[in-house]
Amino acid sequence: MKRLIDLLAPLGLLVIIGAQMWSRAGKTLPGKPEYFWIAGGALVLLNVLLRGPAIAAAIGRRQLRYGGNTFVLVAVVIAILAAVNWIVYRNTKRWDLTQNQRYSLSDQTKKVVSGLKDDVKITYFQRSAALAQGQDRLKEYQALSPRLKVEYVDPIQHPGKAQEFDAKGPWPILIVERSGQRERISNDSEQDLTNALIKVTREGRKTICFAAGEGERDMDDSGDRGFSGAKAALGRNQYEAKKVVLLQEKSVPKECTVLLVPAPEKDLLAPVVDAIRAYVKAGGKAFVMAEPELDGGTPNLTALLKEWKVDSRADVVVDVSGIGQLFGTGPLTPIVAQYPYHEITKDFRVMTAFHTARSLQAGTGDVEGVFAQNLLETSAQSWAESDLKLREPIEMNADKDQRGPVALGVALTVRPPSPSASPSAETEGEEEKKDDKPKVEGRVVAVGDADFASNALLGFQGNQDFFLNAVAWLAEDVDLISIRPREPEDQRLGLTQGQAQNVTLFALLLLPGIFVVMGVATWWRRR
Repeated sequence: MKRLIDLLAPLGLLVIIGAQMWSRAGKTLPGKPEYFWIAGGALVLLNVLLRGPAIAAAIGRRQLRYGGNTFVLVAVVIAILAAVNWIVYRNTKRWDLTQNQRYSLSDQTKKVVSGLKDDVKITYFQRSAALAQGQDRLKEYQALSPRLKVEYVDPIQHPGKAQEFDAKGPWPILIVERSGQRERISNDSEQDLTNALIKVTREGRKTICFAAGEGERDMDDSGDRGFSGAKAALGRNQYEAKKVVLLQEKSVPKECTVLLVPAPEKDLLAPVVDAIRAYVKAGGKAFVMAEPELDGGTPNLTALLKEWKVDSRADVVVDVSGIGQLFGTGPLTPIVAQYPYHEITKDFRVMTAFHTARSLQAGTGDVEGVFAQNLLETSAQSWAESDLKLREPIEMNADKDQRGPVALGVALTVRPPSPSASPSAETEGEEEKKDDKPKVEGRVVAVGDADFASNALLGFQGNQDFFLNAVAWLAEDVDLISIRPREPEDQRLGLTQGQAQNVTLFALLLLPGIFVVMGVATWWRRR
């Protein structure tokens, strides 16, 4: 009988290990694996219970008492840890301390996902062994909205499902679907996934028209001054880009949701100014970029801005705060970190850079139907230099120059004028009917620089976000006004040969040696 009792524990362990190995070999057990683990554990526990008196006698009552106390303490600690882990699992809270918050969802992702109005399904094709990272990210997406559904499919185990969606490696492959619309991406990065969600949830594509014909920046130019990067960024946000020559068109085409005027080198001709004025007055949206008048004046453009309550001076903004030097720029590249409250720059926590910019600020006078406010302000260590020849040394002249902070951009709305007072009795009824119709509001964003959106500076901290937010505000796409996800930066630590040797010595000799010395000292003290 005693020999039979002694065999219970080895038999229980054999059942547990055998069931585990059998399952990992891909073979099917007659029942769930959990049943075999429970049975094996029960055999081990039965062995301990039946041999309780013998174990107590072998250990001794005092040792058993101390051992029992230790066991209880260990059990309590394990129970506390289990409870804490359960609470943390049910209430996720993370702190992302990386430089660009690379492990946190961006504001744009939170807006897009939490604002879903229809169910969206993501089918995620990936081998089971490599699913962990993608699952972690998609769990964060799902936590933002109950309308987002995710199905994980191993294409090797379920080849039929993979064939249905034409999902062929390399993995992962993600299929994003909503109401018959389908978008396929081959990357589970936040940027690609959020862009795919935007594509399937937006109805149609709006058109951003780039004005051309008077020396404006070209949306197809891939050079430093070109706007090909801005065009690509607009495409990722589901905007179409189109060139328009207003002098030929005579008016802004109807398909233009936003008219972009990126820094004409020559002053706008009168017919072009008339077309833009009429477009905004009728409820159109315009994004005007005006460079400093270093090579000649732009009286027509300046007059148009004045009509919109935007004051512009013949100057160049100089910034001597020293912030630009941290990024390899000089005093003619002002850095902006102050943003008066506006929907475009709400919650902006990043800097924006401008190069050879002019001051543009909201005027103080009253213009009927126009409401303007500043968007961007430089630091107090800056000024608007009135000497456009920029003679060295460039210094502040209190009599001629405007002391900082200097405004570089303005956002404004243009509303149609109110109907004339005291209408005649015959037209009073018609006027009341007209007043019932909603008034279309024109919008304008004016910035005293175009380089901030050029290929050379678009990637600087918040430049792309500011550009796209301004376009989204003009296009009345509130869900796209946010800080967007960014690709992780390549941050490598370069070590010299001596530094690498020091790290090796510390990791392989010094650190282990400390513990060895501590162990020897403890043994010597207790021997």
